Amino acid sequence: MEFLLYFVLRRIFVRTEFSREMITVTRGLIFRRRYDIPLSAVTKIEIRRTPVIRLFRGRRVEVSTLSGGVYFYLHIREEMPFLPEYSGASVRAKPIQSAAGAFVDTRALSGVVTFALLLNRTGSVFGSDSFSRIMSAMLGAAEEVQKVLGALHIGVPRVTALAAVFVSAAWLLAFVRKAVGMMRFRLSCEGGFITVRHGVFTLYEYRLVRNNLTACLRCDTLTTLALGCASLYAHDVLIFPALRRRAADRLLTKMCGLPPPQENRVKPPFSALFGHCAAPLGWLAVFAGALLLTFIAEPIAADLIQSLLWSGAVISLWYAATYAVYMRKSMAARSGGVTGLAFRRGARLYTAVIPDRKTVYTVTGRNIFQRFSGMCDITIACAGRKRYKLRNVPYYREISEMFTPER
Repeated sequence: MEFLLYFVLRRIFVRTEFSREMITVTRGLIFRRRYDIPLSAVTKIEIRRTPVIRLFRGRRVEVSTLSGGVYFYLHIREEMPFLPEYSGASVRAKPIQSAAGAFVDTRALSGVVTFALLLNRTGSVFGSDSFSRIMSAMLGAAEEVQKVLGALHIGVPRVTALAAVFVSAAWLLAFVRKAVGMMRFRLSCEGGFITVRHGVFTLYEYRLVRNNLTACLRCDTLTTLALGCASLYAHDVLIFPALRRRAADRLLTKMCGLPPPQENRVKPPFSALFGHCAAPLGWLAVFAGALLLTFIAEPIAADLIQSLLWSGAVISLWYAATYAVYMRKSMAARSGGVTGLAFRRGARLYTAVIPDRKTVYTVTGRNIFQRFSGMCDITIACAGRKRYKLRNVPYYREISEMFTPER
């Protein structure tokens, strides 16, 4: 497929022209489309070389802006004059840092989808017998999990144990794939571009335009908070995995030109704890009430229902504790033309460092409950339709002006 895209289709349907100020891509044979992208609007250039493309000495290039992008294929000898040459000096991540970054960046849902597609492909290529052997191995692992939990006097239905084994195997597959892709991680800065390189089999290279960074994000989970290190992102690209806070601040200051603000800090008070944890506490109450009803009414398949309700209650309690920890770490600050916002999104804590030149508007919102409690929500929107929201901070008249950038 890559062979056809590059050596056949690209030669017929695609034309590329490069200069130091403009990227021009023309597509189509009958109905032609011409993409003229000024270099000043480019935010990210992704260069990917899969094993097949490397075999034919090609590369896939994707040019991204805040409004979209375009991709095309080039030969390894075809140069892009607007990209500076690689100087060779770089900051290299240790293998343990790459593994920690892969651990944080791995999503269970994407792993489940990938594992399911892999099982389907295995059955279609190697036959139904191979699929049956894999499922038999997973059923055997689920029985072993039941035995271990039974020894601890914890009753778990076979369906629940099988689901746990399936999700664990899927997550492990996604983690290994991500960890291999993050090996040989290198970060450098040349000629106004921040360059990220990593990979062993598939080689990834990202060029981020330093002056067009809308925000840099630090991603934390409970694990990274306990270890004191987290990963840095910009334009959905991992800049560096598993950095300690002081090292991350130095990297943001020197390479990205975004020193994290340390003044004018605003934090949610302890009285806002219930507002931050209301959703998981509500689900905990629902699961606890339903679980109590199962002991009173004794429905059909009570063991399975109680197992699911116990799992829901434990997960809700875990989320409530996580939200409480994240609330204590949340804050908003602004100084030196840069705004910092530490906020919770899902089960993760993000710390965004946003330059004033990329801030579009600031919103200070209050619902009916916050008007009585003296709280508000701060929302900062930056270029590229990115919005970052910190909930339940003390409200006073000057807070909106404090986080409104000066023009």
